[in-house]
Amino acid sequence: MKYKVGKPNYKSSFIYSALIIAWAIFLILFSPFQAMNICGFFLIFLIIFIYLPSMAFCKNIWEVDEHYLKYTFYDSVVEKSRAFFHSLFTRNIDYQMKIKLDKIMCIQVTYEAVPMLFYGTNGYNVIFKVLMKDGSSFSFQPIVTRKRKEVIDAIEFLKEKGIIFKDRYHILDQLDKKEPLAYYLEKIAGDRK
Repeated sequence: MKYKVGKPNYKSSFIYSALIIAWAIFLILFSPFQAMNICGFFLIFLIIFIYLPSMAFCKNIWEVDEHYLKYTFYDSVVEKSRAFFHSLFTRNIDYQMKIKLDKIMCIQVTYEAVPMLFYGTNGYNVIFKVLMKDGSSFSFQPIVTRKRKEVIDAIEFLKEKGIIFKDRYHILDQLDKKEPLAYYLEKIAGDRK
């Protein structure tokens, strides 16, 4: 069995990119100025090699199977571009983090406040901190969004495989409720102050 949470947004990224490329071609074909032609070609280059990959891989993706927990985290546009073109031609996603399930001691479920710059307030991300049997650890965001069923199924599968979840704030209990998770996390943060 294999559970995947998140996926590349190929469809929407191609649609948005096609619209912007059409506008760039319009600039090239109907502009009387030579500089606009150069801007149009530069815009097409930026769309194909920067915007398109960044849109397709704007979310983190994680997967769990019988033996491994795999996770993507693209820090730079170059990594997103490489992963985008690789997945486009091979239909496989490169996971940067690949951990054997039998090496995991437990997963701590917590959250972090993220400044929402334009709104002058904080948003909240759910964080899974994976503690390993060798003493090392790493954290990732399990992307708890509207498609919570994917996350719940992956968590249940991990529990079946013997992975212990330490959920001090009872965040996992809130996943199957209709209320946005951000409201619950905001309530927790307010109670902690």
